[in-house]
Amino acid sequence: MTLVYSLLGPYSFQFMIHLINEIQFIITALMLTGTLRRRRLFPLRLLAGIALIIAFALLCAVLRTDHEGLWGRILLTLVQYASTLPLLLLCFDEDADLLLKTWCTSVAVKEIMGAVYPFLQFLAGVDSAAAMTFFSGPDAPEWLQWLEYFGIHVAGYYGLCFLLGRHYPRTASRNTRWQSAWLSIGALVILSVLGSVLSHYRAESQVLYVCGRFFALSVSVFVLLTYAGIELRSQAGEEIAAMERVIAEERKQYQQMKENIDIINMRCHDLKHQLDDFSGRLTDREIAELREAMEIYDSSIRTGCEALDVVLYLHQLTCKKEGIILTCLANGEALSFMRTRHIYALFNNAIGNAIEAARKVTDPEKRVIGITVAARDQQVDIEIVNYFDGTLPAAGAARTTKEDRAHHGFGTQSMQYIVSQYGGTLTTEARHGIYTLSAAIPIPASS
Repeated sequence: MTLVYSLLGPYSFQFMIHLINEIQFIITALMLTGTLRRRRLFPLRLLAGIALIIAFALLCAVLRTDHEGLWGRILLTLVQYASTLPLLLLCFDEDADLLLKTWCTSVAVKEIMGAVYPFLQFLAGVDSAAAMTFFSGPDAPEWLQWLEYFGIHVAGYYGLCFLLGRHYPRTASRNTRWQSAWLSIGALVILSVLGSVLSHYRAESQVLYVCGRFFALSVSVFVLLTYAGIELRSQAGEEIAAMERVIAEERKQYQQMKENIDIINMRCHDLKHQLDDFSGRLTDREIAELREAMEIYDSSIRTGCEALDVVLYLHQLTCKKEGIILTCLANGEALSFMRTRHIYALFNNAIGNAIEAARKVTDPEKRVIGITVAARDQQVDIEIVNYFDGTLPAAGAARTTKEDRAHHGFGTQSMQYIVSQYGGTLTTEARHGIYTLSAAIPIPASS
């Protein structure tokens, strides 16, 4: 400490004050970088960044000492806020908008704690202008006072960072991320100007100063909530995008399956007529077996909805192979207002899940799936019922029992999403070993 006073002379006192302030900025910034990619030679870069911040502290000391006016205070606050940004740019290999977000968040966290700490002192009956601690009195060793001061602040920073989380939605559009970054920077500029004005005129009106500090706290919270809102919207948008990709893939599957079914039906139709030519070459039993095999592949499903027909045909083959009885009573024409890809994705997922559950049922008589589609009271009622072995994923667990969780688990979500697109509701019920999936979709007036 003596060395600092001897080297910096009249700037030494302000230098120590601003250095302590900069240390708090460094702590909050580093707490929020747990998931960021570090650059090569990170320790050396970190030391260089800290050295740069010390230079910022010296610059702040000069500004505070030689420029007492309001504009000097505003410039001083901006320099303080900007000090940790070069450190982040120097040490972490991330997009500029992500580093801006981390920087803005760290400043907001530091400012929130800076506003909360004096308030806590006030509640504890401690004069914040005369003491910087809660428990250590003015006669306590200086190191103990500083230890308490930084201990409480670091605990507060950690708590805020824990509540915020350290993740940022990299999947958000760059336009959205840049808009939020500039919005936060603008908020911090307002915060710096406001803080400087309040500090400059603090002696004239204590009430105005307290109100201003409360507003500054609100601005800091606004910055944090801005990013929290972006993260929630981005997560929701990413889930919707993922479901749209799944539905798009299933649409391609539907087109290919439809083409294959048309070819199979045509071939089966031709072969049926050609079997008569083999009556003298094959036994009646062999011809009957061939006809039975062709019946399996010759689609005779006609519900009035081509997409539903394809789904039923596809799963009918699986059910016959697995020894599962698939029954269907469906008015496909009631689904005419829905898009083909949505019909295919909805029923493909629902029936696929039912087949997966039926496979695990040991009693052959209970390996049954029932499908009903009917129009009642200006809405389409869809119901798929099947037995299951009595075990279902726990609430809050992953929505798939498949081992490949990276490519599964969107089934229920996509069904909910599809039904919601038409203003409908989707519910499930599992009772007494019977699983029921029900969907009620309003029929548009134009239909």
